[in-house]
Amino acid sequence: MKLYYLLELCTYIALIPIVYKVISAIDVSKIFKKNHVTEIRMFYLFIIIIMTKILGDFVIMLMEYFRVLLGITL
Repeated sequence: MKLYYLLELCTYIALIPIVYKVISAIDVSKIFKKNHVTEIRMFYLFIIIIMTKILGDFVIMLMEYFRVLLGITL
């Protein structure tokens, strides 16, 4: 069971740079006032954390589904 938790942690950590690249391509500075850099950075941080959690849960759910489907035990 410890291996499963380690796999979850590695999944989340591996998704952070991917989500960061995707989110950084979106220009959200237009919805904030000028010179509010701290607010924009905090917004990016929260969005990255939320998207990483959502995508990570989806990937883990798929891994669990295929693990049960193939009968693999951890």
